[in-house]
Amino acid sequence: MALGEGPSAVAALIDNRAWGWRQKLLLALVSLAILLDGFDNQSLGFALPSLMKDWGLPKAALGGALAAAQFGMLIGAISGGVVGDKFGRKVALVASTTLFGSSTLLIGFVHTPMQLAGLRFAAGLGLGAAFPNVAALAAEFTPSRHRSLAVILSIVCVPLGGVVGGMAAAAILPIFGWKALFILAGACTLGLALLLVLALPESVNFLLSSGASPSRVLRSLRRMGLADEVLPDASASQTHEPSTPLSAIWAPAMRADTLLLWAAFFFSLVSVYAAFNWLPTLLAESGLSVAQAAQGLAAFNLGGVVTALLGGGLMARFGSRRVMGAMALVAVGSAVLLALCAHVQLPLAVSFALIAVEGGCVNGAQTSLYALASNIYPAVTRARGVGLATGIGRIGAISSALLGAMVVGALGLAGFHWAIAGVMVVVAVAVNLIARHVPPR
Repeated sequence: MALGEGPSAVAALIDNRAWGWRQKLLLALVSLAILLDGFDNQSLGFALPSLMKDWGLPKAALGGALAAAQFGMLIGAISGGVVGDKFGRKVALVASTTLFGSSTLLIGFVHTPMQLAGLRFAAGLGLGAAFPNVAALAAEFTPSRHRSLAVILSIVCVPLGGVVGGMAAAAILPIFGWKALFILAGACTLGLALLLVLALPESVNFLLSSGASPSRVLRSLRRMGLADEVLPDASASQTHEPSTPLSAIWAPAMRADTLLLWAAFFFSLVSVYAAFNWLPTLLAESGLSVAQAAQGLAAFNLGGVVTALLGGGLMARFGSRRVMGAMALVAVGSAVLLALCAHVQLPLAVSFALIAVEGGCVNGAQTSLYALASNIYPAVTRARGVGLATGIGRIGAISSALLGAMVVGALGLAGFHWAIAGVMVVVAVAVNLIARHVPPR
């Protein structure tokens, strides 16, 4: 092919080639960004019991700091997709990773809830902006037959980051305190940002659509092992495809799926962030130690990793509709069971196993939504479509931070699980009604 043939020809080239090791290395790099995104994002949830004790504050006093991060993620998710489509996926991802890494590190030096809220807002901007650009990069450098799995493998690193964070919190909090946890998370993230600058190629679709020089396009293709079948074309920089307006995701043919996708993102992120923000605190109030409470959230996340990976494989074979619907319904059932058992003294292993099933299906359904969104929207609007859906989801996360303090304060652990059961019913209905699902093989 010649470069002047444009993004559609590059997509066909990628689809017709094997999924090479260089493309998998790119997936690993962007997945590391999401893993640290998950670690940094959940660090406040892990630290909350110790922080409230140190500062002598009730849960309601820190609801604003939790919500500040979600407000930042709302703005970041929407603007990050626009920045990625306009200036490049790599530029947007490196900038967002640097922002949430530096902000998280500085939280290790705060002394007031206001300072904490300000830095959590700044971190949220970067955390939210990372998602749409990672999803776009993972989709654009992966053959279509593996695309859903690739997107899920990257986004599943959010709960995997929670697992890593839970293990780190269990080891660090009792000895070094909560400030050390933020310093560690931020320092690791800044190190990754430098690695992304050095090793990550820019999206070829973006370069062609924006009229980049043929040499720059070939350099990116070469780093992906795809340049041997591409001929330079001096006219490539003049034949780029016109940009597609943001309103394309609201066209009549897309409108119903867009609304249903937004609903699914909104309510699934209510569940996810209710757990991220409040589950360790509720477990600690039920009698567990700080380390055991952190392990409880790690179990919630570990279940999400296993279920999302299993779901990604099943989606490739059976399509996304049945697999995602089943995950949402199992999430409802496990949440109901945990609510009924909230006042029963279960063995710790049994309690954590049930939490892992609940977290597995909640996180699995939420993670799969990114693959579904990447399938719904074409390449020219993919980052913006995923970004807007993620931004709508952040409104749900904000709701869980603000209203969650009142719900868990009044109803406790049982009310927390009943709330998750209720919102996952809505997710199951919305997912089932979406038309453009990933088809069965």
